[in-house]
Amino acid sequence: MAECFAPGDEVIVLGLSDQLASWIFGQKRGRIKGVLRGNAYPNVVEFDRGGTMCFADAELKAVAEVSPGHRMLAETEGFALGVDTAEAHKIMRRSFAEPQPESQHSAVDHPAHYTSHPSGVECIEITQHFNFPIGNAIKYLWRAGLKGEALEDLEKAKRYIEIEIQRLGEAA
Repeated sequence: MAECFAPGDEVIVLGLSDQLASWIFGQKRGRIKGVLRGNAYPNVVEFDRGGTMCFADAELKAVAEVSPGHRMLAETEGFALGVDTAEAHKIMRRSFAEPQPESQHSAVDHPAHYTSHPSGVECIEITQHFNFPIGNAIKYLWRAGLKGEALEDLEKAKRYIEIEIQRLGEAA
């Protein structure tokens, strides 16, 4: 059953593969700015990082109903600056403790170990702006301990940093 949203509701776009706009904006968060009843795409969503797009009810999910990893940001009020990173990491790990039903695509398109950062930013949004070694180092730092052993992820990050240092040394 489709939900009915109201102005002010916090939502996340589901990213349905058969709907181009929802696929492009999949996993993005925003608030309902207005509702145009009778329209095929009645929900005017204003995104947290700017921009507005209209979506059908079936393309959206209320933030309170999404996985613990996504709810965490709202429940912790985004973690104030100066947060205890060890405590933040424990909260992120807890979000993975409950098994979550994942579609086949979410494990590939938006895996939880890359989308549960307290900032709401997905890892790829940062790493796409770097070269391969630096992007991979950031990726392994980002997910350290969320997918496998933290020490292994940190060693991998270290290795990619060493690769970039060597590349820059050879170029000099």
